Amino acid sequence: MAETQLGLDLSSDENLILLNPRWPKEDYQKLKTLAETVQSERGLKGHVWIATSGSTAESASATKLVALSKKAFVASATAVNLHLKATSQDVWTQVLPHFHVGGFGIEVRAQLSGARVVPALKDFKWDVDYFYEVLVREKCTLSALVPTQVFDLVEKGYKSPASLRAIVVGGGSLDPALYDKARALGWPLLPSYGMTETASQIATASLDSLKSTEYPEIELLSHADARTDENGFLEVTAQSLFACYAQNTSDGIKHWDPKHGSWFTTEDRGEVVGRTLKVSGRSKDYIKIGGEGTNVARLRALLEQAVSDLNPQWVMQVTLVDMPSDRLGSEIHLISTLSDDANRKIAESYSAKVLPFEKIRKSHTVTHIPRSELGKILWQQLKNLL
Repeated sequence: MAETQLGLDLSSDENLILLNPRWPKEDYQKLKTLAETVQSERGLKGHVWIATSGSTAESASATKLVALSKKAFVASATAVNLHLKATSQDVWTQVLPHFHVGGFGIEVRAQLSGARVVPALKDFKWDVDYFYEVLVREKCTLSALVPTQVFDLVEKGYKSPASLRAIVVGGGSLDPALYDKARALGWPLLPSYGMTETASQIATASLDSLKSTEYPEIELLSHADARTDENGFLEVTAQSLFACYAQNTSDGIKHWDPKHGSWFTTEDRGEVVGRTLKVSGRSKDYIKIGGEGTNVARLRALLEQAVSDLNPQWVMQVTLVDMPSDRLGSEIHLISTLSDDANRKIAESYSAKVLPFEKIRKSHTVTHIPRSELGKILWQQLKNLL
């Protein structure tokens, strides 16, 4: 088996540790030592260490690492290539970091299919104009993006190049309103569901879904299966499932395998109908306000719609968080980098879309909203700013 652009032989017993090079040197070294220690203790060979998003970690050094076998990446890439009908004639654009399963997965898919990979970051950073320039110039056919990047394309009003066959969208749920706007511009979006623990996507909209403009259902890929447990949480199994977790804790190095046999219980609620996966949201997004249940992820989507109606450039400057309340149990707060006047307009527009108990009860102004390389909000860091 040939090497990827990263110089990795996928058939070797060599382990690889993929970490964010921008992390503080001390944190980077602690995580590297963590991986080296655990792979030695567990006798792991031919594995790749990748960090979870880190959005709940107090510091980078406390980020949870996931060990995935190279065979898991090959299984995932094989299934994705089959789903996308990828061949050696395809050209991938690469804008996802190699130290995330999405970015690394593209390299493996291309290696297996013989496709070409074209880097499309500008000075190692996402730049929507440069990305579009590369798409057109290189006649790219496939790509993988996160919702934030799709938003940037839509905000710029860019129309999809004719050469582009499909864009897998992962790293977070894709808002239906954003999907509609992107499809109107011709972007061939395939919403997906996956996680670091499964070496990328395990369910993706079909290529046939692009024949319609309706928001598509996502289908389990050939290497994976899913079911729900008695509490409504999704359980997944796949040839690409991870080996174990590892984490630096106050009690020292910890490593464990949370799977039950070949099944892994996720933090997501949902249902499985045939091969169709219906994800309703993460368990931590479900809260009760004064005894009434609601989904914070849904409220954030409604906020995004409200803000987009007022000024699309504001969307990345605001978010919602649930905060503890002595009276209500939980309540909704607005986090914003904008002016008080803008926040007032946003709160009014948002309130028109939600039930009374879901309204914003307090606003916080911050200098910035911390995000990961993939545009995910780092929630623990954000709450530390409050």
